[in-house]
Amino acid sequence: MPISFDLEDIRVKNNCVNYFETGLYDPRCDVSSKIALSCNFDKVYCIEIRKDWVEMGNDIFKEHIMTGKYNLYLDDSVNMKKYLMTDDFKNKTIFFLDAHVDNMDIYNYIKKCPLFDELEAIKSLERKDNVILIDDLRIIKNSFPWGEQSYGNINFLEQIKNTILTINKDYKFDTLNGHIEDDVLLAYV
Repeated sequence: MPISFDLEDIRVKNNCVNYFETGLYDPRCDVSSKIALSCNFDKVYCIEIRKDWVEMGNDIFKEHIMTGKYNLYLDDSVNMKKYLMTDDFKNKTIFFLDAHVDNMDIYNYIKKCPLFDELEAIKSLERKDNVILIDDLRIIKNSFPWGEQSYGNINFLEQIKNTILTINKDYKFDTLNGHIEDDVLLAYV
């Protein structure tokens, strides 16, 4: 989805080199990949489960893909870890986690809300100071966001923060404006 905060400012303040987004959305819109490509990241990565959006993205971002600045993967973000096994992720990265199924056109997903799988992938990295942005707090604050049942009836937001703190106990939390005010969780060291 589009973002309404200054991504370049976050990149600079946190000295980040890469950007990794889960959930591209419709690339004809002002998606965060477009914003990230306009920032000074060395590389931008995105994983998206919808084949039609990946095909459109491959066309829209063709020049950036050809130069190696943009990497777009057709996959479920529960498989994110396999895309992090390169030396690029020894560098500090902003992870924008926005993969969820709220559209009936998507049937090939493993989980409707794969946030904990994505956080486990980030936790597997050698770096423990990456910036983590999680979109859609307005939905995550509710039980069973997007109808995800696999985690049980938990306080989703509290459990997300606790999981992030297992990556590094020094993470601090704030919110940023997204679709609405204070709709994006910011975790940084």
